[in-house]
Amino acid sequence: MRSLLLFSIFLFLTGCSTTTYNKEISSGKIQNPEIIITGVNDFFTLQGEFESPFQSSTRYNSLEMGDKDLIKGYKNALHHGAKHVKVKVPSLEKELYGVLALDRADQDGVGPGTQSYKIIIPQPYIQAAKEGKISVIYEYYKLKNDGFLDVSNIKERSWILWLSDKDVFQ
Repeated sequence: MRSLLLFSIFLFLTGCSTTTYNKEISSGKIQNPEIIITGVNDFFTLQGEFESPFQSSTRYNSLEMGDKDLIKGYKNALHHGAKHVKVKVPSLEKELYGVLALDRADQDGVGPGTQSYKIIIPQPYIQAAKEGKISVIYEYYKLKNDGFLDVSNIKERSWILWLSDKDVFQ
């Protein structure tokens, strides 16, 4: 009984608590000023530097959802505040469809991805979003180690963009 009590106190003191996503990221920048992201059902347009029009709470990190599983994550993201969008890129005449998550950062997050969103959409990801296929782009940041648990391999995602040339996101 005494060992159970000591173990409980140890867990409490070592910080075995849930992750807290309470650090708001209020602004961002789309690197290519010719790329325009517009809300399908919401009235917002993102181009160049922007103020975040919403905060989602998908909280997809690499421990809970690996890159291979992330491709189907848009469904749950829409239920957690991500937005259905259209994306105009200079290399295509037709707009792409997508889902955009702009998440809050973890309070233990470190790096530029916890301060602002930097949205970069590389050409290979645009090309991969053809014929109804889904391409996923995101920015990640790391967590600072608390001395008890090694969290250096966990990638927290500050924003995620799912893209396709067909509107498969409804």
